Amino acid sequence: MTKRTIVLAATLVTLVGLSVPFVGASARATPARPDIFPSEWCGNQAPPCVVSASRNGVAITENDPTYAVSAAGSPQSDGEFLTQWGIADAQAAGSFATLAPGDVGVPFSITVDVGAHPPRVADEYAGGASVTDTFDSVAGTWDVTVSGTAVEQGVNADCNATTWTCPQNETNTIVAFQGEIGDWQQWSDSAQWNDFAGLDQWTNAELTEIPPQITGNPLTISEELGNSHELNGQVFEGFWYGVLPNAFLVDMGINDPSTLTSAGISASVGTGTVTVTPGPTSTKIAITGITFSPRIVHIKRGSITPNAPTGLTGRRASATVAYLTFHAARPRGSYVRSYQGRCVAPHHPTRYGTGSGSPVKVTSLIRGVDYNCQVRAKASVGYGPWSTLTAARAASVASLTLSRSSVAYGHENAEKLAVKVTSPLGGTPAGTVTIKIKSTVLCTLRLADDTGSCTLSAKRLKPGTYSLTASYGGSTYYTGTSATKTLTVTG
Repeated sequence: MTKRTIVLAATLVTLVGLSVPFVGASARATPARPDIFPSEWCGNQAPPCVVSASRNGVAITENDPTYAVSAAGSPQSDGEFLTQWGIADAQAAGSFATLAPGDVGVPFSITVDVGAHPPRVADEYAGGASVTDTFDSVAGTWDVTVSGTAVEQGVNADCNATTWTCPQNETNTIVAFQGEIGDWQQWSDSAQWNDFAGLDQWTNAELTEIPPQITGNPLTISEELGNSHELNGQVFEGFWYGVLPNAFLVDMGINDPSTLTSAGISASVGTGTVTVTPGPTSTKIAITGITFSPRIVHIKRGSITPNAPTGLTGRRASATVAYLTFHAARPRGSYVRSYQGRCVAPHHPTRYGTGSGSPVKVTSLIRGVDYNCQVRAKASVGYGPWSTLTAARAASVASLTLSRSSVAYGHENAEKLAVKVTSPLGGTPAGTVTIKIKSTVLCTLRLADDTGSCTLSAKRLKPGTYSLTASYGGSTYYTGTSATKTLTVTG
């Protein structure tokens, strides 16, 4: 798309009562100071025109003795209809359109009727800008309100818009609240025009590439900036803010913007602090503390693969099959399409399985081999990270054997209790087994080659009949189980 370098601070003053071409405005333009010229207010001229304006909440009228408010627009050679607007102080001295030094940081607002041209994209020299638009269905026209604070910047007529360089120390400064509104119909794919609706950027840099360069598939943004390193001997710290609509994010390859995280947009400018804030309808990018030689803002799609699934459990359904159950992965800008599971064991082949959701089935496991498994989610842009490894646990079976079913009181030490824990899926369960009568622990034994035993103490039990329970608590690779036997102590 055609690059247009707009130098708003140097050209907007010519909009006051003067019809001028907007494309290719010279970076070396030297306009005269503005005059009060109410003809650009609605009622005096057809749209684009000024509906209203204010300073610090106080209305500015079309005959205000201090503030000159301008709005004018025309078709561009690239197909876009562009409206430029500005507020300047008609009493200010000097050669360039400016507000007074005391207006730096003061809130201003302007409402412009841009006619029937949809106000899709906006750009401002301002701080803290916000843009709202209202469609008049009766008149078929759009009112656009831009609010923000005035900013101090160097006069960009002193810069070279070809090399994007400015004087090392700029002593010629202005205070600006100016901008433009376009219908973006210069974009070659008309089906995407409305995807740009709500795209906005604002800055205090002297030279700004308006509109930004948007290229590639998926789309990326490049925004060239230029500014003096110092203003009046003080190091200049610039800012650039952008608001990207969700439909535009889809064109950037982020097909699920509602789940986007800050990692999903990669923004850089060389210096400064970058903050990415995803929202339900758009994502805001803030770059602050920019210092200058020439700078280029680069915005592209970042990491939008899904997060890892959570809550993973693995179950050996048979000697050769495991089922991996998990909580769905949280998408980060791209819909989750499927899941992949894998099970690994030292010195054995890794086995894989896929599925559309939980559980995922993994086959071809080897009998008696202990496996650790994990899952990951897949989106259209690729796989996300693997979950943490979790053992695929096999079922276990316990048996409790008594050396005799009846023993005389005082001779319980003649009773040997033997436990064996096995798995129908193979392998050798390990761990401990506790033998109890209700809540009373008779003994605790550790399995060795899946077996263990203990002997009762003499006079431990009074005469009677008892139900003994051997409980295996399970291990990393085997689930718990239990077994019971009846023992009689005679008097």
